Amino acid sequence: MSARTSQVDDLRLVAQPNAVLCSELFVRLILSDWSLRPLLDQAKTAAARLVGTLVDAADPKEPPFLTLRLRLRSDVLVIEVDHELDGLPVPTPAPGERTGVAPSATGGVTLWCELPLPGGLSAGQVRLPRRGDRRTLVDEPVSGDPVGADPEVLERLLTRLSGWSG
Repeated sequence: MSARTSQVDDLRLVAQPNAVLCSELFVRLILSDWSLRPLLDQAKTAAARLVGTLVDAADPKEPPFLTLRLRLRSDVLVIEVDHELDGLPVPTPAPGERTGVAPSATGGVTLWCELPLPGGLSAGQVRLPRRGDRRTLVDEPVSGDPVGADPEVLERLLTRLSGWSG
């Protein structure tokens, strides 16, 4: 099987208590988008555990940034959290998980957790959403007026959120 990453999405957060809830919402949105709802509960729990570990270890007066990343690779969903805190233990895996700590590409540390894809799927078999060209950030207008939100993105987000029951 290929170790090549088939899909990746990430979210940058501040290591404060609300980051745990944000991580759960992010996982829910992305796994729904990737048609991997059978992994939803396990992935939300794993992401919350990894992010919660960092929140608990962070100085609340000067919380660092962290990056939560979901990656499809080979026959696993990889949940990664990049951070710059020192001395955190390797996360304890839940049944069916593999966890670890590795140096990150940015010079920090990455906590990671791998979950097997359901039903013997490989990353290349996961039905992914159709995405257009990636949009770039738009500068604020010279007038100082704020840039409006993209109605398509808002509609997609509201549609997904209204379909969740808990």
